[in-house]
Amino acid sequence: MAKTLYDILEVSTSASAEAIRSAYERLSQKYDPDREEHRGNADIRMRYEAVKEAFFTLGSPEKRSRYDRSLKPADPPHDPVVAASEPIWTLPKVVIVALVVLIAGGWYIQGKREELRLETESAIAKARAQEAEARVLAEAVAAEKQRLTLQEERDRERQRALQEMRTRSEFERTRRDFERERQRQEHAERTAHERQARQQTTEAQRRELERQRAEAASIADARRRAAREKEELCRIERQRYGKAISC
Repeated sequence: MAKTLYDILEVSTSASAEAIRSAYERLSQKYDPDREEHRGNADIRMRYEAVKEAFFTLGSPEKRSRYDRSLKPADPPHDPVVAASEPIWTLPKVVIVALVVLIAGGWYIQGKREELRLETESAIAKARAQEAEARVLAEAVAAEKQRLTLQEERDRERQRALQEMRTRSEFERTRRDFERERQRQEHAERTAHERQARQQTTEAQRRELERQRAEAASIADARRRAAREKEELCRIERQRYGKAISC
């Protein structure tokens, strides 16, 4: 006996909408083809698609109602009342009616099956389109996230480059200031040393000049004393001898 959509979802024909949804969630998780242990399993993929198609039909009250009506056998057409003189059901009539019922029922069931197949294919196509749309949206979101990540990385790299440039510039400025300060201090020290050397030279020259002056004054004074002593000696000789012997 062929399985119905209720059999696929493992529920009874009188199951509530909540029970159908609960069964769908349980089975879709059980036959999820994206699970690691189900990768590449075609049977699991078919079961998953069948569960999804069954829920697509039974999850909608209107579609479920149409599907339930398709499960009931069609009422056989009634022959018009014949004359009371003839038997109502003769063997040929029964055979013809049975054939008509079988043919009509086959057409009806075939039509319902075709309708169900088209609805299922439409549901599958819609679900696949939604999955494709969701996949495209997810890919777009991932691409945008990756773009933002790359942009943030470039911004951070730019900030690091600017920071390094500022650091190098600050270092160069500090180095130049230090070099200028060192040169200024060396110049100041050299100038002070030269000034001190000039002062020492000047002081030495002054002292030498003073020494020379003092020596010249001493010599002049000695000469004056010698001259006075000689004059005194000459005076004494004139007084004693009547003439100056040393002069």
